[in-house]
Amino acid sequence: MTAEPVPSRRRANTRARLLEAAAEVFADKGLGAATVDDLAGAAGFTRGAFYSNFSTKEDLFFALFEALSARMVDSVRETVESAPDYDLGLIGAVLERLRPQARAWYIVQTEYLLLAMRNPEVGRQFAAHRNKFEGEFADVVMAALTRLGRRPTLPVEQLTEALASLYMKNLAVEALAGDAPRRDGEPGRFIADTLPAVLLGLSEPLA
Repeated sequence: MTAEPVPSRRRANTRARLLEAAAEVFADKGLGAATVDDLAGAAGFTRGAFYSNFSTKEDLFFALFEALSARMVDSVRETVESAPDYDLGLIGAVLERLRPQARAWYIVQTEYLLLAMRNPEVGRQFAAHRNKFEGEFADVVMAALTRLGRRPTLPVEQLTEALASLYMKNLAVEALAGDAPRRDGEPGRFIADTLPAVLLGLSEPLA
C-alpha cells in the first residue's frame, strides 16, 4: 500500500485545524467582524497557511458550515446505530450527543441564512448545502423511527423539518437565557419533553 504523501497529510491537518478554530471565531465574532488574522492566529498559523487552504474567509465559513452539518448528522447516526435499546429515551441520548457542537452550528447556520437572504448567489449555495443536510438527517430520522417500530404519518422530510425547527429554536432560547430561571424548568427540559411528543404525534406504529 502506497503511503500518503507527507505534504498532503500536512495540508489536510492544517485545514482541519483552521476549521476547528473557525467554529469558535465565527461563533464569537461573526463573519463580518472576524478577520483572516483572527482565523489563522486562533489555529496557530500564519496568513500564508490560511491562504494555502482557503481563498477568503467566506470560503472557510462555507466549508465550516458543511463540516459542522456533516458532524451533526454523523453524531445522530452513530447514536441511533449504537443504541442498545430503542425507545423514546433514544431522543435524549441524541440531544446529549449533539450538545457540545450545537451552539456553534446554530450560530453559523443562522448567519449563513441571513447572508443567503441578502445575496442570491449565496442563497443558491446555502439551499444546496441545506438540502443535502436535511436529506441526510431525514434518512437518519427514518431509520430511528423504523427501529422504534413506527412510521411517519406525513412525509419524513416534513417531520424532520418540524423536529429540527423545534431544536434550533430551543438552542436560541437557551443561549439567550443564560443562567436566568426558565418557566419550563431546567435547561433542555422543554425540548427533551417536546421532541418525543412530536415524534409520537406525527408517527404511528408499523402495521
